[in-house]
Amino acid sequence: MHRKWTAFFTAAILIAAALTVHARSQDSLAGEWQAHFESQGTDRGTFYLEMRTSDWKHNHTWGNSHKLSEFYGLDPNLASTDGPARFELRREAGTLAFDGNFHAGKGSGAFRFTPSPEFVQAMKGQGYSNLSIDQLLGFATQDVTTQFVKDLNDLGYGSASADQLLALRIHGASPDFIRAIRAQLPAKPSLDDLVAMRIHGVSPEFVTEMKSLLGKNFDVDQYVAFRIHGVSPEFVRDVREHVSKDVTADQLVAMRIHGADPEFVKGIDAQLGRKLDVDELVAFRIHGVSPDFVGQMHELVAKDLSADDLVAFRIHGVSPEFVKEMKNEGYSEISTDQLVAMRIHGVNAAYVKELREHGFKNPSIDDLIEMRIHGYPHRASM
Repeated sequence: MHRKWTAFFTAAILIAAALTVHARSQDSLAGEWQAHFESQGTDRGTFYLEMRTSDWKHNHTWGNSHKLSEFYGLDPNLASTDGPARFELRREAGTLAFDGNFHAGKGSGAFRFTPSPEFVQAMKGQGYSNLSIDQLLGFATQDVTTQFVKDLNDLGYGSASADQLLALRIHGASPDFIRAIRAQLPAKPSLDDLVAMRIHGVSPEFVTEMKSLLGKNFDVDQYVAFRIHGVSPEFVRDVREHVSKDVTADQLVAMRIHGADPEFVKGIDAQLGRKLDVDELVAFRIHGVSPDFVGQMHELVAKDLSADDLVAFRIHGVSPEFVKEMKNEGYSEISTDQLVAMRIHGVNAAYVKELREHGFKNPSIDDLIEMRIHGYPHRASM
């Protein structure tokens, strides 16, 4: 009996696997779709389409916005009316046929993708043999054409993989973009560089303007870092005007990472009455030296505090509240070094009161620090 059921389940699995292979053969691929109208109008309307295929091992989903004009048989009136829909997306890589229904501008149903044998053969001639049905579907949805592949070859990118072809198309790295950006860069960008630049918005115009402002060219990683961290031409102009004309690329990125924007710079300059260099401004932001903090410490400690003094105060916790508490205990004149040393060794208003309770009426700041270092008053005497 056990052998009988084992044989039955084995046969069932083999049949299911055979059906799966058939459904995902090179002849066609079936799946489900969902879509909605993003904007209307037959010429400029857009349509978001998501497709899903699955088998016993994998689930695959593709989603992208398309112009309505790319589809054959898609009625734009379905954006506001209900009804059945049958339409196609015809590409050089193959045809996607959609069947389903729309309600309130949203549709769903089933699709079948049929690859083009001519395209498959042409791609073999370009060096792309054994393309999977999923890759061919990706080529169709992203409109990877043989001309696109030829253009890449002409531009020196004949080694692009199928996945790289898709990534270039998904992110809009067209041959025109590649030609324009290469003319601006000091070295030929890789395929991954081209995709990264498109993802982060590194355009030929951006490169041209940054080169002009900073007086030099940069590699792809630096331009991408500019865009990731928001180092725009406007930001560069502000920094050069209000901070330094000799600011470096790394300093610009550091300023953006830590929030040393022109507004912050103006506030600090107004409190100090002088300009700080970029590294000092970044240190202020890292350690929380704000214009308000500077103003309070000027009133409580001294007007001629250095940038290093202010940073040291923040690092060691010399706050306006701490200074006020010590002043309330009769210590109105405390040097910057003493303030830092007091915080390092734990001298505060509570410690002063404790000493006074043990007979130390008016110890100096240096005495307070020295006694704290040596542990006075000893706990055994209390």
